Amino acid sequence: MGRYSVGASRSGFTAIEVIVVVVLVGVLSAVALPYLRTGPAKSGVRGAMSAIASLHAVARNAAISRGRTAVLVIKAAAPATVLVVLRRSGSSVVDTVGKVENLYARFTVALTTTSDSVIFTPRGIGIGTSNTTVIATRGVVADTLTISGAGRLIR
Repeated sequence: MGRYSVGASRSGFTAIEVIVVVVLVGVLSAVALPYLRTGPAKSGVRGAMSAIASLHAVARNAAISRGRTAVLVIKAAAPATVLVVLRRSGSSVVDTVGKVENLYARFTVALTTTSDSVIFTPRGIGIGTSNTTVIATRGVVADTLTISGAGRLIR
């Protein structure tokens, strides 16, 4: 009698099973890899746009609640920074509302903008004749946010 008896089972995988699994893993990784590469960039750009939209709301609400002119300042030069300031009545002194958002440090994005500030009246209405467009980019991913002359946000 030989080493193997009739009816005994062998454990392990056949070469065809191994090849099928390797091919499936290769196809799945080829499909998923581009999405995994741009995922952090998309997340950073979306986060930066959400931060700008949040500070837009802070500026508008601060102008209304404090009865003073508020300015959403967008500094596109490195590092990309956004902040809200209130002008004191009858003086050139300004107060910063909330914290200064360094979007480059937080989201690693670069900003491009058509205007460096959006001004809100004490009634919460934007002052301006044209739209302000803010573009956040990280690598090949970009997103645009537009603030109308009246201060309305358009995504």
